[in-house]
Amino acid sequence: MKRLPPILISCFLLIAACSKNSGQQDEPKNTEPPVVRPHGAPTGEIVKKSIGPAGGSLSSKDNTLQIEVPAGALTTNTEISVQAVSNTLPGSPGPAYRLLPEGTRFAKPVKLTFKYTNQHLDSTSEDALFMAYQAQDGVWRFIPKTTLNKTARTLTVETTHFSDWAPYAMFWLRADPNSVLVKKASMLVIYSSNEEVTSEELDDPEVAIFRERVLRKPGNIKNWKLEGAGRLQGSDFEFARYDAPAKVPAVNPVTVSVEVHNFLPGGAIPGRGNVGIVTLLAKIKIEDETYLSGTVNGVEVFCTNVHHKYIPGGWLNFSGEYAPLEGFSCQIEGVSNPVRPGRHSWHSPDYGGTAYLEKGTFTNPVNVYGRTFYSYCEDDELIDYRASGGELVITNVEQIENKEYITGYMTGTFYKLIRCGTGTVENFNLQFRTIRNN
Repeated sequence: MKRLPPILISCFLLIAACSKNSGQQDEPKNTEPPVVRPHGAPTGEIVKKSIGPAGGSLSSKDNTLQIEVPAGALTTNTEISVQAVSNTLPGSPGPAYRLLPEGTRFAKPVKLTFKYTNQHLDSTSEDALFMAYQAQDGVWRFIPKTTLNKTARTLTVETTHFSDWAPYAMFWLRADPNSVLVKKASMLVIYSSNEEVTSEELDDPEVAIFRERVLRKPGNIKNWKLEGAGRLQGSDFEFARYDAPAKVPAVNPVTVSVEVHNFLPGGAIPGRGNVGIVTLLAKIKIEDETYLSGTVNGVEVFCTNVHHKYIPGGWLNFSGEYAPLEGFSCQIEGVSNPVRPGRHSWHSPDYGGTAYLEKGTFTNPVNVYGRTFYSYCEDDELIDYRASGGELVITNVEQIENKEYITGYMTGTFYKLIRCGTGTVENFNLQFRTIRNN
């Protein structure tokens, strides 16, 4: 878990205070060249369709990006494709989308419609979102005339060429770290790669995107607010500090918001408001020194008394309680001592895999409500056992003051403990940090 040292936090606050007291003079206009960034790697399934002079449409596999080719845009039948790729653009939430054939020129503009969700607004605001593309030169450029429809939650542009496309946030708020232990602190910083756009640039069809940097416009940053437990130290500058409470609050994560004013000339872009204000949001999760939390069938669970122990012979067991006498118990086999980071698939008896997870009551009488495998039968005869999909991943192992801490996450499915069938199915997504108790 990445944290800023206290001395660095103090320096940030001191720098910000000095900036605030310096008469709030604007920095010289940026004259550096735009950044050349690597192209993304494919991450999703490709969708292809042959479109000819009559026009046509297709959507990405996740239906996030829709492509509409009008009649007359193409003179011959052309195979058009779209595929999700890793996103190399800072301030851009979610994946990018590669439209091929790259470099294709259309006689009439093609319409691209991007459907954004709450995930895309995790650290920014819809008013700050534009569409951007990355050409063969590696430079990302955003489209100032991106049409924003808050009701339909879409971003729409017209283009006469194909390349990699993604949503771009002009500003975003980052909590570092975005998950903190009780009584610890997180720094919140506003970032931008185009912190000031002039009216002249807004008239251009596209604007090059520069390097990621801390927003240095203290006079434009206002109204830091906290929703939830803890304490927020913020002022009218780009940094704020959040101090977590002494125990995990009932409402978790907490939300920090801040306003950026005058980010666009008032009324310069229809649908973006007349005052040029965006409200940025960041969520911070508060955790105990140890935790086992997440969701089971979409319902949040938080465990207490989370710990692990190493069993001679290469077994690791860890557990936590989510209700009185009820909890999770996980076994991993073939684990070294000391434990190392790694990935473990769920296993069923004698059928591969290295880990299994159970939920239920583990004191007498034992009553297991679900486990990550089930028995498969034909004509009421047991054929084999089948394990859940998903996996258990140990991401970090560290020694702190002679104590062993293990951090990671688990995804998969619980099956009700019955013979010959899955029983009740529950999907889970859990994160953990345990401490050794032996």
